[in-house]
Amino acid sequence: MRRPARARLLLNGAAAVLATLCLVGCELMVAPSASPRPSRDIATPPPTPEATPTEVDEFETLPPEPSGPDDSLVGIAEGLSDLDSFRVVVSARGIVPATTPGGSVSMTSTLVQGDEPAARFVMTGVDGFAGGRLEAIVIGDQAWLREGGAAWGKSPGGAADFDAAFTTMSPVELLREFDALSPILASAGTERRNGIRSQHLHGDASNLAATDAGLTDGTIDVWRATRGGYLVAFDLDGTWIGDEGTPTRTVLRIDVSRVNDATNRISPP
Repeated sequence: MRRPARARLLLNGAAAVLATLCLVGCELMVAPSASPRPSRDIATPPPTPEATPTEVDEFETLPPEPSGPDDSLVGIAEGLSDLDSFRVVVSARGIVPATTPGGSVSMTSTLVQGDEPAARFVMTGVDGFAGGRLEAIVIGDQAWLREGGAAWGKSPGGAADFDAAFTTMSPVELLREFDALSPILASAGTERRNGIRSQHLHGDASNLAATDAGLTDGTIDVWRATRGGYLVAFDLDGTWIGDEGTPTRTVLRIDVSRVNDATNRISPP
């Protein structure tokens, strides 16, 4: 079983953090010392003294080379944080503790990101909730929940009450488990997936690197938006040896849709 990961949420980290790198250039001024004017004209002027190289000249700091898109599974999933809003459906088996041994869990969520983040999600089959079901609405710092078949109630702890639950099922955290499989992915063409033009990437356990990473049999498929590079879909079906070291029948499917759709609105219950 997958151990809970601890990393940033898509919910409260709705927009990607942009790091601004400031390069400070130093202007070097090296001037030769003035020589006295000769008392008479000469045919050949004296040679111009050469500037002595300084330490900065010898070890000039160059700007970093531009880096390309992050092709890792986590990097592709983190691309979702650049979107204004989207809907994601997750179905998993063998990764997240379920109400029944070997059972499946699922999550359907709509996220609105930016200055006023909001989310609505429904989780089913997850161990630890009444009837295995949790439904929540988060708008800013306010949150409402409905567990099992109970009525809606306002959460006194606000959005923070759902950090652990949402992190467990967020695409970034789920794909972090399989990030070591990133190098085996090869292009399988371009196609439309969930209505989005996507690059299809494929890999399987016939690759020794897959076996070394923990996928002893099965396949992995990823769809990445050709514009924006964000995750559109993920499909893994096989035997995975995770942190516990036990071969486990593992299925994970993630589908992203309704990207930046104006209908992605979230209201209190």
